[in-house]
Amino acid sequence: MSRDAVDEKMEQVRELLVGEDLRRGEARLAAMEQRIRDLETALSQRLDAVSARLDALAGEVDADRRASFDELARCVAGLGDEIRRIGKS
Repeated sequence: MSRDAVDEKMEQVRELLVGEDLRRGEARLAAMEQRIRDLETALSQRLDAVSARLDALAGEVDADRRASFDELARCVAGLGDEIRRIGKS
């Protein structure tokens, strides 16, 4: 019997003994890999949403801070005017 024939027979025996288990294992591995890809995609989308929300909140905080600073500047200017008015009296 030639080496190729022996190898072919061994492959047939191997297929009979463990072929189905290997196919099931490969199918499970493929399913897990797909699940991981799906989770990565979902996580990436959620992180993008969180990042966008943080950017929006940062914009709101900046706007509130600017408005508060403007109001404080108006109050200080009004207080200065009031002090000058009292000083002239």
